[in-house]
Amino acid sequence: MRGFLLPPLALLLAAAATRGADRSVFYVSPAGSDANAGTLAAPFRTLGRARDAVRGLGRDARDEVEVRLRGGIYPLLAPVEFGPEDSGRDGHPVRYLAYADEVPVLSGGVVVTGWVRDHGEIYRAPLERSTKLRALFVDGRRAAMAQGPKPLRAAGAWGEFVVRGGEPWAETPGTTLAGLRFPAAELPPCADPSSVELVQAHSFNQLILGVREMRREGGQTIVELQQPYGAIAAALPWGCGIDPRGAFVVRNARELLQAPGQFYFDRRRGLLYYYRDGEDLARANVVAPASPGLIRLRGRSNADRVHDLEFRGIAFAYDDWQLMDLEGSRGFVGVQSLGLYDRFRADGSHHADRYQGLDLPQGTVELRNCERIAFVRCRFEHLGSGSAVSLVNDARSSDVEGNIFYDLAGNAVNVGHPQHYDEHSALFPPAAWGPCENDAVRDNLIRRCCLDFEQEEAISAFFTRGLVVAHNDIQGTPYGGIAVGWWWGNAGIPPSRVPRDNVIADNRVVDTQEVLGEDGGSIYVLGVQPGGRITGNYLRGHTRLIYPDDGSAGWTIRGNVAEDGLLWFHAWVDRIHDLRVQDNYTNTPEALNRAAGVALRDTHFEGRAPPWSPPAQAIVDAAGLEPAYSDLR
Repeated sequence: MRGFLLPPLALLLAAAATRGADRSVFYVSPAGSDANAGTLAAPFRTLGRARDAVRGLGRDARDEVEVRLRGGIYPLLAPVEFGPEDSGRDGHPVRYLAYADEVPVLSGGVVVTGWVRDHGEIYRAPLERSTKLRALFVDGRRAAMAQGPKPLRAAGAWGEFVVRGGEPWAETPGTTLAGLRFPAAELPPCADPSSVELVQAHSFNQLILGVREMRREGGQTIVELQQPYGAIAAALPWGCGIDPRGAFVVRNARELLQAPGQFYFDRRRGLLYYYRDGEDLARANVVAPASPGLIRLRGRSNADRVHDLEFRGIAFAYDDWQLMDLEGSRGFVGVQSLGLYDRFRADGSHHADRYQGLDLPQGTVELRNCERIAFVRCRFEHLGSGSAVSLVNDARSSDVEGNIFYDLAGNAVNVGHPQHYDEHSALFPPAAWGPCENDAVRDNLIRRCCLDFEQEEAISAFFTRGLVVAHNDIQGTPYGGIAVGWWWGNAGIPPSRVPRDNVIADNRVVDTQEVLGEDGGSIYVLGVQPGGRITGNYLRGHTRLIYPDDGSAGWTIRGNVAEDGLLWFHAWVDRIHDLRVQDNYTNTPEALNRAAGVALRDTHFEGRAPPWSPPAQAIVDAAGLEPAYSDLR
């Protein structure tokens, strides 16, 4: 980890004994009380109270401040906020640590009890909440929203939705479909249509559409979409928009609760239904996510950042995300990676407005205007946000290191934002706008990610400077493994001058694109990125392994091992240029290289590998987690 390191535990405990009197060490326990003094014998109960105690120390008393969290569950109904006033001082971070070997869990979920049999294997329990329930966990297993056994094919578009062009979410006027038609024999109207979601995926993007109304007309069911998100989704080009005669997964209706392991929440009656999958629900731990994210670190501007905070050994679990909200309509309208539309254009082009119509999904942990923030040896699991850790804007010299990411609706780590293309931003005022610089994402173990939001990569980045993505171990993703960059060579706008010196090194990336296999790569890059390096990575899969997409330039791609890919290297158009590709190892000769002036030099073809030659095997052995983090496996 860059910037600061923890001393050994024995030294920490000794230091606590000598510093207790000056209140530089605080303790928190689920069995404590926020009326306590925050000592080991009388700990606080909540993280927020400990933060306030640190804040109360004042600016001159913050050397080596620590907050130690005892093991157990810390329930959260809303994210804990950290601002500039919670920062460390003079290079000394405020550390929020797990106490000894205990495991504190910041949980955004509520435990559901009181189960009774409804009928057959379907049980019900009371649950107080006003919003849709998009995830449920039973004894640590992710349940599924109620859905039928197979996707349903729509019978065409229905109605018109007119955009005048003056709406706050519209850049142009236009007219799109207002809804879809389905055969009524396959999809009768549902009793609570506002909870229903329609899901459609294309080669590299995904649409999750909220429903407003359902009714029967003759032999068809008319499904009206929530607007304006339905119109935004219908207007997308490049084969990304709604296909009104394509297949949809229809989910989250009580009428669809048909298989073990599925759930449905009736908001009107306050009842949660679950189709039992062999569990004893009288004893099972059933958790319904409630908190919209868990941690928010928000500076006020580039000159007033949150800085010098460390979170170590903490588990983050069970947060909730209700999808993007636009004028009361909910949806997930993806272009690619974590880029989501939230403004309407009749041509659907995200290039035309220089990505001003794009935003990011919610992160479980979000960093904005931050510096020297670290998340080390934490666990992120059973999460519902679009990203577990998202460095959204102006995050500098911050580390995500040695963490476990497991069972995530979205991706593990995102760095940056599409609106960092240039200094004009619809979301960030000029004093706060800033690309992420000199951050590191390294030595993380990532499994079972992007389970709901399948268009996302395990690790993603947009317009960044000096980003290091190194020694991560990624396996089994529905789309890509690592993606760095944004902007395409056919965008009609010049390349951004923001990105440079980004490094993707020594990662182990295995079995990507298991759902969306028609596009993307195990390592995928975009844009003109001078000083960029892709080195020392071990990649194994069945699609494209190293993929510099349209307009990519400035990368050195050297010393990687690419095993069993459909294409070990994929550069499909001559707008790709100025790449240095040399001394890579592969057991498959297939490559596509239409890049301008780019030669694949000194490629080592080892057709019978594995076993690999000693130089290639040395790369394989060094890729992934470094020895200090090998215990994460």
